[in-house]
Amino acid sequence: MSDLSGKRVAVTGGRGFLGVHTCRALEASGATVTAAGSSDFNLIEQSDVRRFYETLQPDIVVHLAAACGGIGANVENPGRFLYENAIMGLLLLEEARQAGIDKLVLISTTCAYPKDAPLPLQEDSIWTGKPVGATGPYGMAKRLLHEACETYGRQYGLDTTVLVPANLYGPEDHFEEEKSHVIPAIIRRFVESQEAGLEEVVNWGSGTPTREFLHVRDAARGIALAAATKTGPEPINLGTGVETSIAELTNTIADAVGYTGTLSWDTSKPDGQPKRYLDVTRAQKRLGFSAEVPLAAGIAETVAWYRSSLTD
Repeated sequence: MSDLSGKRVAVTGGRGFLGVHTCRALEASGATVTAAGSSDFNLIEQSDVRRFYETLQPDIVVHLAAACGGIGANVENPGRFLYENAIMGLLLLEEARQAGIDKLVLISTTCAYPKDAPLPLQEDSIWTGKPVGATGPYGMAKRLLHEACETYGRQYGLDTTVLVPANLYGPEDHFEEEKSHVIPAIIRRFVESQEAGLEEVVNWGSGTPTREFLHVRDAARGIALAAATKTGPEPINLGTGVETSIAELTNTIADAVGYTGTLSWDTSKPDGQPKRYLDVTRAQKRLGFSAEVPLAAGIAETVAWYRSSLTD
């Protein structure tokens, strides 16, 4: 376990899905943790970022806050997402070096990878092409921050770690229709179908594309390790390295829910990218990190949490 005893850690976006779990992991490592949300500090205003450092006096900052959303939100807000994500990270870095903090951990995104990067995705291929699609501007903003972390280390000696996590899931995820990602969206669909007594669930696409899924507790543990470890500024993938097809994922969720009806696929609907998974060698070497939660166990836990949330 990482040792952060006596360290003051401020977590931007600390009340979000990943933020809540990250704060717990940091506290378990001995840190004194403050979760900072958008209602506390406006991180696109330099005076507020300066107030963030003056008020919280952190030794370490974990930057999770982001302007992001689903595909629709990315299509509607490419300029805003690029600007706000870039400016948040740049201001936090600039004020961090002026405040003389020990370390900044930046949470990046797999959207920073180019569409045709070879698989499994290796960190050194991030700059081999432009990030594309609806999430391209968000990915480019994070890419800029990768470079900023490297240059701030080179010029000012600021210690940083850049983490690129796989798709996250787990208890306390967002299950609302407009916010949910693939796993909570499928869980909700099967729970509702079971409760409605539906004999068939129709899923989008062919089910053949593959993705990689990381339990949020594993991600939080990796972030706590990064906060306590000198890694260098080169990006580090945080994941399982395990490829899972959407069809396999859907069957695992149906089993966890206990849905016994028919599963079918509407192949007239788009599949998205055919394959996406990470090379996790660098995380093992630089952080000593390996994911621990098996997908089936993590999904069963997430289904149980979602059902309990419906009765609260």
